[in-house]
Amino acid sequence: MADNLDPNAQTLGGAAAAAQQLQIDVDDEGVPITYGKLVRVGASAEEITLDVSGPLKQTGPTRATMKVEQRLILNPWAAKRLAIALGQTIQKYEEVYGELEIDERKRMKK
Repeated sequence: MADNLDPNAQTLGGAAAAAQQLQIDVDDEGVPITYGKLVRVGASAEEITLDVSGPLKQTGPTRATMKVEQRLILNPWAAKRLAIALGQTIQKYEEVYGELEIDERKRMKK
């Protein structure tokens, strides 16, 4: 889990990490980038699925399509570590940049 906002400062969590931390060098050269505006989360007993998409495409007055651009499937332990790391990262982000308002209507200036 990252201890700061630097995505390259990664360590592995879990029982093994409690005894000894493993320093990881991240090679992300050539990795495709997907911008995610929406994430749909699903789960089964064995895995957690994250479907990432860009903006919704309005297909009718009360209907829209979510085009899945990237699917990430994690085991529940990796998903839990991701949830913890995301929570810590958002908390640090808000300490630096201010609280993130999730409700889009509240963010709009009148």
